[in-house]
Amino acid sequence: MVTFAQLKAVDPGQFEQAADGWHKVSSSASAAKDRLDNEINAKLRGGLKGQGVGAALGRLERLSGNFHYMQVECALILTALNGLAAELRAAKKKLDNAVQDAQDAGMTVKQDGSVEYRPLVLLPGQEYEPPGNGRTPFVRTTPKQRAQGFADRIGDALKDATEADGKYARTLGKLITTADLSVTKDDWIDADNDRGAVEKTVGDYLRDVPKDKSPEDNAAWWKSLSKEEQAEYISLFPASVGKLDGLPVEDRDEANRVVLNEQRAKYQTELANLPPEPKPKNILAGRSYVINPEWLKWDNHRKHVKSSLDGLNAIQERFDVTGKVDPYPSKRPSGYKPTGDGLPPAYLLDIDPENNGRAIIANGNPDTADHTAVMVDGTKSKLGSIRTPIVRGTNLWQAASAMPGEPEVSTITWQGYDAPQNMFPQGALNRYADRAAGDFNDFLSGLHTSHSPSANDHLSVQAHSYGSVVAGSAARQGTLEADDVMFSGSPGVQVGRAEDMDVPAGHVWNQKAKDDPVPRLGAPTHGHHEGLTQFITPHDRIFGANQMSTDTRGHGNYWVAGSESLENQARVVVGRYDEVQLK
Repeated sequence: MVTFAQLKAVDPGQFEQAADGWHKVSSSASAAKDRLDNEINAKLRGGLKGQGVGAALGRLERLSGNFHYMQVECALILTALNGLAAELRAAKKKLDNAVQDAQDAGMTVKQDGSVEYRPLVLLPGQEYEPPGNGRTPFVRTTPKQRAQGFADRIGDALKDATEADGKYARTLGKLITTADLSVTKDDWIDADNDRGAVEKTVGDYLRDVPKDKSPEDNAAWWKSLSKEEQAEYISLFPASVGKLDGLPVEDRDEANRVVLNEQRAKYQTELANLPPEPKPKNILAGRSYVINPEWLKWDNHRKHVKSSLDGLNAIQERFDVTGKVDPYPSKRPSGYKPTGDGLPPAYLLDIDPENNGRAIIANGNPDTADHTAVMVDGTKSKLGSIRTPIVRGTNLWQAASAMPGEPEVSTITWQGYDAPQNMFPQGALNRYADRAAGDFNDFLSGLHTSHSPSANDHLSVQAHSYGSVVAGSAARQGTLEADDVMFSGSPGVQVGRAEDMDVPAGHVWNQKAKDDPVPRLGAPTHGHHEGLTQFITPHDRIFGANQMSTDTRGHGNYWVAGSESLENQARVVVGRYDEVQLK
């Protein structure tokens, strides 16, 4: 029980000072992690080889994981301490107001919190009458009743302080970890549980994260917060903060890295602890066998867990190849060897493994890049298959960054929508693109909002297959805030002319491999209908797009390293339009 003397003497600012100290530790751990990942480890991957280098890199990567875990846990501690300070300050204010009011009424508050009063002396002819008897009383309350009221207020303040002291002591007591050298999946699951405990404890201490606001509004809200308040929001609401368009890329990445680690740990644990396979797989129904519903439910859950975990691991793999010049040797043509600098740091701008899963990952920081390309994939896009779009993004980054002048480039894999999962019937429907259009426009707008004014802000969209339907729908329904649009293997974009894509004249580009069947098959459903039988797509001359030469084959090979198809995209990305090879 918090005593009157303790609450009277407490200084909530001391807890805030302690929180400042934990913020410094968290920030230092974050800076150390970033330096390891983006400088030291990146250089080791890019310039040295050998068994000793591999061993050193493994230890440094483990150290980076330790710093990240330290950053997250320290941020939760600072949030809890600031929440405690806020509640103690409110209780202390309630106490001080009650004491002052008692003193103003001529009463004395003793050291134990009790209230001393002078008995009421009635003059001859006066009498005390309680209110409510229909007559105006000479005295509504006695001094004893008034004193009791002040004492009750003091008691309420002590009760509030005692409750705060107890719940924060329990929560802070949980924020401990095992003193070992490795951060395991169990540690990240524990961090997620710690977050839940802190969130429940602090209650309304932090305001809700904005929802359904414009990127400009999101940015204004974030800038209104102090660095420590921003750290508190990232620690307590990482998934919500990480999705906010308009916030600085580095802050979104910091929040989403927490989500990534915790979700990987969750899905690793789920996969390792799947219940036994229900038997039998098929059961007799009438005269034929059908799939056992229990088995089907079990199998669907197993597939979802495995697919999501594959995607989460692919994103982590991209982080782990930062600095490498040849990060994906199995995904390039034999005989081709990439040149130039190693891969830049990657930034995670959204992650959600639920359902088919969503993710947005950037090569290089788009806030500081002079040229940014946002790549939108199409049918069958899901988190479990994100490795291929990530490789395409790295190939485009390498090709664009190798252009003359050493341009600062960022390429972004945008899987921020629920894509159709089959060619028919889902892939023939526009509704998936129409639902994605608003989110895509907000994302592009957010990139402009958070972009550094000291860098050139040239933004291009590279849309593949059904992704081009998304880009077209975004232009049709809103404003596509891009400088260039490139289509690859497009089945149609809902609009019939390049001028409808919201970019300057001459800045719509198209690629079609000779044996790519999707443009022909998709035209009747996604092309712009003119008459009964004409469906305009970006491949038609009447559409008005620049037809780029394409030397690759098939529907999914427009990003083969070293190909003319990829080089043409790279020239558009960096604005070297005169060098683009046209048909």
